[in-house]
Amino acid sequence: MRTIFLILLGSILMSKTFSPQYLIWVAPFVSFLSNLEAGLFVSASFLTWFYFRYWNDVIALSPMATSILIARNVLLVVLLLVSTIKLVRKIMLK
Repeated sequence: MRTIFLILLGSILMSKTFSPQYLIWVAPFVSFLSNLEAGLFVSASFLTWFYFRYWNDVIALSPMATSILIARNVLLVVLLLVSTIKLVRKIMLK
């Protein structure tokens, strides 16, 4: 399950467009992750919701809106890295 999660999250992060509904593709796999990883995902999802709730205009970004998007993207990259490290450790222990 972690491998599928990593493939989905990696392809979402590496694509040239990021749409908020893409996070729904990853959501079912969060139940198989650790508390830290689930917390990172929930935080990134909250920031996505918060941005689109109050700053729906992508063209005229304010500094606060840009900061929210950067924080969301950093959380998702950290989630990808943490989950990858956990998968590699699990493979190496076998």
